[in-house]
Amino acid sequence: MRTLLRIDSSPRKNSSISRQLGDVLQEKLENEANYITSNRDVYYDELISLGNEDSVAAYFTPEDQQTEAQKEAVQTSNILAKEFASADSYLFTVPMYNFGITAGLKTYIDLIARAGISFKYTEKGPEGLLKGKKAYVIITTGGTKLGTPVDHVTGYLTTFLNFIGIIDIEFIKSDQIMSDTEKILKDAKTGINELILN
Repeated sequence: MRTLLRIDSSPRKNSSISRQLGDVLQEKLENEANYITSNRDVYYDELISLGNEDSVAAYFTPEDQQTEAQKEAVQTSNILAKEFASADSYLFTVPMYNFGITAGLKTYIDLIARAGISFKYTEKGPEGLLKGKKAYVIITTGGTKLGTPVDHVTGYLTTFLNFIGIIDIEFIKSDQIMSDTEKILKDAKTGINELILN
């Protein structure tokens, strides 16, 4: 059995289209690719919060040199980063807010981007440590067309995932849903069910 970490990033719950599409893809991955899923909800998980001066300092201090305050401040980041690194694959549900990712997802990314866990510094620059993993990324937008100059979600997430070593990324895009929500949602679900899994 492989492990799938699902990361939801919409502040909406029952009315979230990205979460609805995530449910469809999660079911497919569990049924057809034998994944066991665990979840993180970046808006409603108490572990996900902005850091402070101690936590920021701890990120750049070797563990055996951290003060007690730094060790305590970075505990939740350690949990999240190690959990993320241990998963085999990822399912992100990502609504676009104001042309970018939500504040909750940005906070989560800052917590899991950890030197020594998800990447390392080398003489040639940073090197991702999560090679050989796959990410499924569902992106929804209300009125913005993905792939245009104002799409600051697709490029950002590609850059971040590549940075930590994940280059196998499957984007499932459902944009401009406000133009015809029912049809676009139906088409997106059909597209997910037709995905060929590897």
